[in-house]
Amino acid sequence: MTEIDLEYLKEELLQCRRCGICRNAVYEAKGFDGICPVWKNSSGFETSFMRGKIQVALALLNGELDKTPENAESLFQCTLCGNCTQICAAEFNPAESLEQVRQVLSDIPNEIRDSLTEKILINDNPYSEDNSEKRRWIEELGFSVPKTGKILYYVGCTAGMRLPAAARHTATILKASNVDFAILEDEPCCGSVMIRTGKVDEAKRNAEKVEQSIKESGAEKIIVSCAGCLKTLRKDYPERFDIELPETLHILEYAEELIKTGKLQPKEIENVTVTYHDPCHMGRELGVYDSPREVLKAIPGVELVEMDTIRETAICCGAGGGLRSYDSELSKKIGADRIRSAEDTGASIIATACPFCENNLLSGKKMAESSIGVVDVVDLLAKSLE
Repeated sequence: MTEIDLEYLKEELLQCRRCGICRNAVYEAKGFDGICPVWKNSSGFETSFMRGKIQVALALLNGELDKTPENAESLFQCTLCGNCTQICAAEFNPAESLEQVRQVLSDIPNEIRDSLTEKILINDNPYSEDNSEKRRWIEELGFSVPKTGKILYYVGCTAGMRLPAAARHTATILKASNVDFAILEDEPCCGSVMIRTGKVDEAKRNAEKVEQSIKESGAEKIIVSCAGCLKTLRKDYPERFDIELPETLHILEYAEELIKTGKLQPKEIENVTVTYHDPCHMGRELGVYDSPREVLKAIPGVELVEMDTIRETAICCGAGGGLRSYDSELSKKIGADRIRSAEDTGASIIATACPFCENNLLSGKKMAESSIGVVDVVDLLAKSLE
């Protein structure tokens, strides 16, 4: 549920050995130095990576620091990507603990977090737009989509309202596979950003609204195209709120199955070299590494090349944990760093499996003045079905 055992949380934070490996562990075999994207792309102060953030958190929780927005600022300069957790010698989960710290300290005013929460609770999306905009892209499909059905495509706010090509191409893939699917008439936000930024009680109320909408749709299976939605519906809802939804799959998990059973048959596209960016929510959090790669390999004409940091050690796109809203400049710097890693592979395209990642990588591309293409894997798969 939403309650946090404060004493247990503090005991977890005290597991930190202050060794600093979460800042810049060296992967000698790969010639790579640095795992914290915030530290690597910011001032480099102690509070820019997890060791320092833990000390700030403990001081706030123990009353050694006043609970002011200024003193809590460093706690929100983190994408919660989990790379520190992956490498932590103390064998605890720093990223999860920091997320819980944000929840415990949610009474400290934070203008950006509080504004995002209000937008979601009022508009059902974080973009201050009429929620009907989330369905506008459906008009371009050329076929109708019911509002109830056994398979539900849960679109997500960013795909529906910022990168509609990802939503449109997901629908195209389902249609090409002869999958009868529905889309909610008024889809609420999954609430991921509220959970990540500590507004968990509000997120629970929102989750109950999502649960009711899905129940009314008659869905027996849920398909998503956003890694954040995937983690929220598949992991956070049952673990935090005791909300059990129908089986929830990412479109690329589902597409892999459709390709293997012959229900989806990609055709050859113009030869292109692609590198894949692992979304943190989908990879480190849920272990979904293979499906996107298998889908890419199944498209004739696509050559997959890998960056140095992939799968468990993949570097974040920079958008997660509320950072894109809280410090957009830092978020874009991290995105630009990932773009440069993609360029080093010689690929002409970096593909990902999350519209939120894609959006920030596009910002990073602009900052890096790069010519590399930034797409969602569903864009390439849909192209192979034309």
